[in-house]
Amino acid sequence: MSTLKPRPLEQTSRALRRVPREDNLALGKANLGAMVFDPARQELSQGDKIVGLTSGESNLLKILAERPGVVFSREDLSNYLALGSGERAIDVQVNRLRQKIELDPKSPRYLQTVRGRGYILRPD
Repeated sequence: MSTLKPRPLEQTSRALRRVPREDNLALGKANLGAMVFDPARQELSQGDKIVGLTSGESNLLKILAERPGVVFSREDLSNYLALGSGERAIDVQVNRLRQKIELDPKSPRYLQTVRGRGYILRPD
């Protein structure tokens, strides 16, 4: 039977610094300026207020937030969201979502278009 030996305080404090804190990682949440999107709950909040999202907007934001910095084509997003109406429906969802998360939807900071490729989410 092995016995546990106490670690020196210095080793313990170094180990704790290596372990990310929940508040620092925000548990996979996407920070969008004053807003925070929680993909697990599919909830967009600004401070203590919940920002209303349609199911389409919420699903779109969830896909993008789970892989920030990755470009998704309209076709891929349409397939993920099972939109039978095609790729233009994605453009409509993106425009509506931008109205809610961007300070200036015509010049987006977070939900950007990558010309010829698709859309990308760039959270803070």
